[in-house]
Amino acid sequence: MSADAVVFIPGIKGTTLVETNKASFDTIWSGVQYNFETIEDLELTRFQAGEYFDHRLDSLIRAGEIEDLAYAEFLRDLDTDRPVYIFNYDWRHSARENGRRLRDFLAYIRRKSRALGAELKSFDFITHSLGNAVLRSYLKQYGSTGVHRIVFVVPPFDGSLDITSAVLVGEGFFSSVKAKFRKLVRTFPGALELLPVYAGSSRFDSGSARHSFLNYRHWQSNITEPGDALAEKFRMALKDARSTLNNDLADIAKLSESLRKRILVIVRHGFETWQSVEVRRNRGRKPKNFVDFENGMRSVDGDGRVPHVSSCKYYASVRTLLIDDAIFFRDYDHGFILKDERVQKLVNRFLFRKSGSFRAGIPGGSIKRVKGLQEVSDSSSGLPVWKALV
Repeated sequence: MSADAVVFIPGIKGTTLVETNKASFDTIWSGVQYNFETIEDLELTRFQAGEYFDHRLDSLIRAGEIEDLAYAEFLRDLDTDRPVYIFNYDWRHSARENGRRLRDFLAYIRRKSRALGAELKSFDFITHSLGNAVLRSYLKQYGSTGVHRIVFVVPPFDGSLDITSAVLVGEGFFSSVKAKFRKLVRTFPGALELLPVYAGSSRFDSGSARHSFLNYRHWQSNITEPGDALAEKFRMALKDARSTLNNDLADIAKLSESLRKRILVIVRHGFETWQSVEVRRNRGRKPKNFVDFENGMRSVDGDGRVPHVSSCKYYASVRTLLIDDAIFFRDYDHGFILKDERVQKLVNRFLFRKSGSFRAGIPGGSIKRVKGLQEVSDSSSGLPVWKALV
């Protein structure tokens, strides 16, 4: 038995953001664009009902096309004659909100298919990165009826330190873009839902208190200054992100056994990835609660963005496959992993096999099933790193 259609959910920044209130439909954000004239228009403002809006009255920013460079080849090579639908979404907003929009998207597809005399009742889902949270929110809010199979590719189930760096340092090729983005991202609850929540991701340099990036008081004092308007926006967005993470995402381990057997997780090994950092409480010349990335722990136990401790969280509940370097496959880290031919083969075999059981292996032995996670402390810093056991 196979699903009637396929739905692809891209990752964070995998969908361009477009200003639709201009004749040119100006692209405000693209993951492959280096400079932006109006990036500051991305800022969000939360109102009393808890809804977020673009902060400019005359601005209407919406999700545009997905990033062709990251996804087009993968989507073209899906080995199916069934309809493939792309759920592009505004990744600034919470997974809870985007889960609702996914519900409306699927309802529309069902209505359309009925009108055209080819009713679509069941769907296979493929998610990349943050897309896992959108689907997990949908599962938590609306259940799994109509969900046939799921492939999660490099999912940050428990977040990533990279978003912490984006909040404090920023992202972008030009320094002016980096400076703006680090401020803007503090107003995006959807992005803040990627903050690391796995135990050991961060620790204070002294004392017994456990550090948490979901605790506003644990952030650097230079971005939480009392009375600052941006600091207040950050506080509210962080509060909403914490609520979503605690209440609105399905726990994969608690899904039905039948559904868990129809889920595949694909992760990548071999790229330098942030594992853990220390937060220095002393004031000195640096801000209080200074996040010491310079002496943080990095290792190849991840895909360049997401460490194994996050992506392999559910190895005991669902089949989790780790892809390692091979002679002809070395280039694709987190953002471009769907360009890896091995990922394409695994997805096609898992979702579209005509008969028989799913085969994970390929010649060369670079695909292995994850059987455990081992925490190891760095000999010099004492900071932890997690090794995937295969």
